[in-house]
Amino acid sequence: MARVKLAADARPEQVLATVRETFESRDYLWEQTGPLTAVASEGGEPVRHALISRRLRVDVRVDPEAHRLELTQRTHGAAYAANDAPYFFVRLTMRFRRMTRAVREDLAAAPHH
Repeated sequence: MARVKLAADARPEQVLATVRETFESRDYLWEQTGPLTAVASEGGEPVRHALISRRLRVDVRVDPEAHRLELTQRTHGAAYAANDAPYFFVRLTMRFRRMTRAVREDLAAAPHH
């Protein structure tokens, strides 16, 4: 999980819109699951089975009371434990970190953060 601290006056809807733009510009499918929550799936298609997927799926949540954004990696490559699990785990983790960094940079550049 990655947490991004938000300014006290940041509007949750605008934060979520910025995060959505970040993910969509990198070929992620954005699925809004609630007013302040969403799921982003790598490759432009939904990642339905997190245990067997080699594509990254990230849960996104804005917590207005704590003034933070939470990104949670849901795919870890666990189904490939017998074969290439370390490889897939490392690749998925690297992509998650890259997306976290991109979200942080885009939020820092946005006027509402």
